[in-house]
Amino acid sequence: MKKYIFTNEEKHQVKEAVQALEKESCGEIVPFFARKSDDYAEVSWHLSALFGISGFGVIALLSYTWMLPALSFLEVFIMILGLMAIGYFLPILFPILKRILVSEERAMEMISLRAKEAFINEKVYDTKERVGILIYISRLEHVVLVMGDEGINAKVNKEDWENVVNLITDGLKKHKIGDGLVSGINQCKELLLQNGFVRKDTDTNELSDELRIKE
Repeated sequence: MKKYIFTNEEKHQVKEAVQALEKESCGEIVPFFARKSDDYAEVSWHLSALFGISGFGVIALLSYTWMLPALSFLEVFIMILGLMAIGYFLPILFPILKRILVSEERAMEMISLRAKEAFINEKVYDTKERVGILIYISRLEHVVLVMGDEGINAKVNKEDWENVVNLITDGLKKHKIGDGLVSGINQCKELLLQNGFVRKDTDTNELSDELRIKE
């Protein structure tokens, strides 16, 4: 999976979208991009074991049918060890295998955990009127979560965020993450305004407008 690098123009466009939202509404939004939510090391170990066991079975079968010359224990050991190494490093070299082989439950568990950590670490909860919003993108898994603080969740339902998620996910699929994120932020602004979260003269900018990127 090719590493996605935000251009300076994309970062600027995201920042402008955040500023436009906060200029009209009292909401505070934090866009957070993570390249992955976990290493999913178990995938490497599972493939390593699978390659090793399968390799041993194939060697045993070919030896039994005389399709392989007689091999010493050391030769068999080296061959199986090599197969296990291939199985271990394949997901590291090709991260897309992790997305394919990790269960949806396991992936969502880690994505939800990392999103909650970002919600706390970025102090999305720490706004005067509890009107913070986190947009969490986990690129490896192609999953987007939108989390609103209690002030917003009192009026905006989880279902209302689905269009935001769809817009950003569409950008992920088209490898235009910056465009998708800007569209999602703009949709958040519409949701806030529709639900009465209009900016007041006393409102201040409580959170940074920058895009957060976690390698």
